[in-house]
Amino acid sequence: MGSTVLYVTVSVDGYAAAPGDDLSRLHRWLDDAGPQGGDDVARELVERFRRAGAIIFGRRTWDAGQEPWGDDDVFSSPVFVVTHEARPPQARNGTLFTYVSGEPSSILAQAEAVADDAEVVIMGSPHTAQQFLRAGLVDALLLHVVPVLVGGGIPLFADLPASQELELLSSRRARDVVAAEYAVLAADGR
Repeated sequence: MGSTVLYVTVSVDGYAAAPGDDLSRLHRWLDDAGPQGGDDVARELVERFRRAGAIIFGRRTWDAGQEPWGDDDVFSSPVFVVTHEARPPQARNGTLFTYVSGEPSSILAQAEAVADDAEVVIMGSPHTAQQFLRAGLVDALLLHVVPVLVGGGIPLFADLPASQELELLSSRRARDVVAAEYAVLAADGR
């Protein structure tokens, strides 16, 4: 079974979205990941995301992504959308979106069942990320830290337990982002 990775862009002051749910500055680094961008680190981050066996994000991310994603083939893996609204699965742009609710452990089990040995990625959706972190289901954080202080918005790490030890596994600098990967350690520090 692969690991569960929280894969998210965040400002230096810890926000996953700027005031007004503005993502434009935080996601600008993705321009460097395309064929015209020319930044190898940014491109590698996107390629890793595209190798995920399954993706989990919340309904808010789903709703916010409809316009910018359009008809593009953004996802290479099945996506599990965490929502309280019961909806049938939807195939779109070659991706199956399955709407799920319940405990994080149950949602993760569904994602792992289709991911085989590949990573399960939890992206966007700070509220969803917090639920999986509180449940102790995240093996690693892969943060895309953007060199900006947005001063408010949606915090990535709100309402978490008082302390969680991390081990820095790697850090790499791209033109407009630093990719920092951390292992989430058990309560005994291992």
